[in-house]
Amino acid sequence: MPTEKKHKFSDYFYNRITYGGVALALLVFIIECLLFGIDFFTNGANFYLGILTYVFLPPFLILGLILIPLGAAWKHKRILKGISESAPKTLFIDPAIPTHRNAIFVFLIGTSILMVMTIIGSYKAFHYTESVHFCGVTCHDVMKPEYATYLNSPHARVKCVECHIGPGANWYVKSKLSGLRQVYHTIKNDYAKPIPTPVQNLRPSAETCEQCHWPGKFYSSVELRRTYRSTEADQPDPWSLRMLIHVGRDEKKDYGIHSHMYVDQDVYYVADDQKRQVISWVKTIGKDGKEEIFTTPDSPYKDKEPPQSLVRKMDCMDCHNRPSHRFEPPFDLINRAMNDGKINPQIPSIKSKAMEVLSKPYKTEQEALQAIPKTILEYYQNKHPEFYQSHQEDIKKSADEIVILFKNNIFPERKARWDIYPDNIGHLVSPGCFRCHDDQHAAASGKTITKNCNSCHSIIEQGTASSIEKSTDGLTFRHPFNEDESWKEMNCTDCHTGN
Repeated sequence: MPTEKKHKFSDYFYNRITYGGVALALLVFIIECLLFGIDFFTNGANFYLGILTYVFLPPFLILGLILIPLGAAWKHKRILKGISESAPKTLFIDPAIPTHRNAIFVFLIGTSILMVMTIIGSYKAFHYTESVHFCGVTCHDVMKPEYATYLNSPHARVKCVECHIGPGANWYVKSKLSGLRQVYHTIKNDYAKPIPTPVQNLRPSAETCEQCHWPGKFYSSVELRRTYRSTEADQPDPWSLRMLIHVGRDEKKDYGIHSHMYVDQDVYYVADDQKRQVISWVKTIGKDGKEEIFTTPDSPYKDKEPPQSLVRKMDCMDCHNRPSHRFEPPFDLINRAMNDGKINPQIPSIKSKAMEVLSKPYKTEQEALQAIPKTILEYYQNKHPEFYQSHQEDIKKSADEIVILFKNNIFPERKARWDIYPDNIGHLVSPGCFRCHDDQHAAASGKTITKNCNSCHSIIEQGTASSIEKSTDGLTFRHPFNEDESWKEMNCTDCHTGN
């Protein structure tokens, strides 16, 4: 008679589900070992290899291991129901039995290996999901505009999570839960275009920005230089502007952009719109406890207190609202490119033509990349044929630069550009400072929030090379390329739209 084959493990483990689990676990384990070695010896150089090794494959290894006892339980259930030919046995664990001992040994060895791999994998997975590449490319392709502008920002070496999440497990968990919701809407392709700025749930700047920027360390003034080019062909000379930006309090004068918020008083406000561009109620609380409330003539809270849920304490992000994702207006892009020599300023009407093609609404990026150089070249071929013949290379180079400026700042598919995402630093293209500093916010005492330009900056040099004026005591602002003085009664944004 043939002898019954003895198994090294309990008979319950000999079934197709357990076999499948063992095969899956062994296959993934071997692949994981190979990938781990590659990642270790290449020092994590390949981002996608790390994602595959520590994020994508581990769940399949765990699934294979789970299938092993599930198969045993499945077979035991079949035996109890009489479906299997094997005799039913009571489930128990006895180390004295060789098959049980073997199972315990394999379980302990497998669990130890899995724990070590889980610890390493969790650590690696955490760092991969916190990386800039993961935020900007791998999982957040919808964030292409934000990623592109981030790479050209002053914070290009600061990780996304350091500003958007900050330290602590609480905000890390919140961000991942929010990320699941965003992934869901991405899969459904029903997310908003453009993506709204998350002003409602931003972490306070004291817990993020101020980890690097020390608000208590003030400088009285910093120098700012600007060079502007006219759109008119008969005004080729650039207009230079130098000014001192009064960041901290001046020892001789009682003013300073930061001091009025951090040193002198706390500022609270209510915004009438989601983007916080319309502010009609402002409250200041001095260090002595004195309160003053300023409202505009049309404020809904002129004669009553606003709901506390709408009141926000002013911090860094209320002015520095786009420190890393700046969608710059066309006039600024062209000015800089002309000053850097990337666009030849001697090309007639190049600034106005460049601003025209950058401002035009395109349906797709591909459409823009084809239309921009074609429009530029055809314009000079038809309108300035002689200049085109003698400066073809300069015109083509300038057209190529305009294409680059477009790709880095304007994103048609996502409907993201400068006029959708206002920048509150300054007041040239968006209201910025004038949201409050407009001489319209008045207190019961008659005091107003000043619109005096010298409160924030002093001009020390302005004009063209042939008519420059300088004074360290401050100059009265002259409008470049404009002799009409009607601008004095207007806000910059009444004319300057960026295009």
